Amino acid sequence: MNEKKPLIILFIGGINVLIALISILLSIASSLFPGFLEHLGFSIIPLPIFSHYIMQILLYIILLIASYGFLKLRKWGYWSMITYSTFFLIVYIIWGLQNKHLFLSTNFMLTFIELIFILPTKKYFYEEKFSS
Repeated sequence: MNEKKPLIILFIGGINVLIALISILLSIASSLFPGFLEHLGFSIIPLPIFSHYIMQILLYIILLIASYGFLKLRKWGYWSMITYSTFFLIVYIIWGLQNKHLFLSTNFMLTFIELIFILPTKKYFYEEKFSS
């Protein structure tokens, strides 16, 4: 493949890397300083499994790995980004139903829009790559 990566792949992959890095830093800061995120105006959805902070950091590391594969045009990167986005769409839907919140939250809408933009990029991951 002699052409450059499409801008949409660079944008989605780059934004997800940035989100993951900032979120890891914020998770570490909030674990060291309880109430840090609430003071900044963020609300946290607590997870019922072991440590909330460990689980958050683990999910963001998975996002970093998926974004790397997505930026490198790997098939597993494409499918991991789809799986990651779909997983969080389902989580937001379940959370919205349980807490009777609107589905039009920022996280839900951004994840939905991201998934809409990721799906058509499949052709770039399945083209035969030639080295020149």
